[in-house]
Amino acid sequence: MARLTDIYIYPIKSTQGIALSHTWVEGPGLSFDRRFMLADSKGRMLTGRALPKLVQVSALLRRDGLMVCHPDMPALYIRYADCAMVPVSTHVWKDQFDGFATTEAANRWFSILLGRECQLLYCGEHTPRFSEKAGVDVSFADGFPLLLISQASLQELNRRSPIVHQMAQFRPNLVVEDTLPFAEDGWQKIRIGEVEFKVDSPCSRCVFTTRDPRTGEFLADQEPLKTLGTFRKDESGKINFGMNLIPLNEGRLDLTMPVEILADREAEIYQQRVSA
Repeated sequence: MARLTDIYIYPIKSTQGIALSHTWVEGPGLSFDRRFMLADSKGRMLTGRALPKLVQVSALLRRDGLMVCHPDMPALYIRYADCAMVPVSTHVWKDQFDGFATTEAANRWFSILLGRECQLLYCGEHTPRFSEKAGVDVSFADGFPLLLISQASLQELNRRSPIVHQMAQFRPNLVVEDTLPFAEDGWQKIRIGEVEFKVDSPCSRCVFTTRDPRTGEFLADQEPLKTLGTFRKDESGKINFGMNLIPLNEGRLDLTMPVEILADREAEIYQQRVSA
């Protein structure tokens, strides 16, 4: 039986993840996952795809807020109680909604770090965003509440790739072991502990996976997309790795919990291509 071996949250979108031994699942995803996001002065989403310094930022959970760190900056403490909570029109891809302003100190800190005017937004205790793609409320995550990948799938990628890739490049929330490679492609509904999840669809990957998760610099030869493109590209041209999850109820997750497969889905068929 598959089992849960890693849990990650990313308090600020595009910044470093935090490994947890346990977590609470809410409707929009894991508690504290992607509850903050950077936007420009007009509310347009900013991510690590274009801003590699974001990848070097770590955000640590504190009882009443976040401690934000970067090697080139003094530490920043953000208290939830200090957030202005003024609505700010923003978006995540095609979803338009109002986020909430945080603090001028946070805006100034990130503006200095990134070398451009920006603002840190908060989605509040109850996210104002409805994801058209997922059909449910979601935080500032790209499209779905959670992402799951099996360790066996990463091992199969590394077996084919000229360089070794890290799970952190793919920014999952849940990692499972004791499966065959890409077994998750064929899951439709699973249970971990007391929480049931709909396994909605494959996660299509972008250039963000080609950034080193420690430095933010691009890896050589457009890896891992180049290798994934030889055996994980669907008919529409999307390169898929990992599966998007939608929680069907709330509850606690702990490491080593078994993953029960409640229903299967018809997995996508990928054509094998010869690498150029």
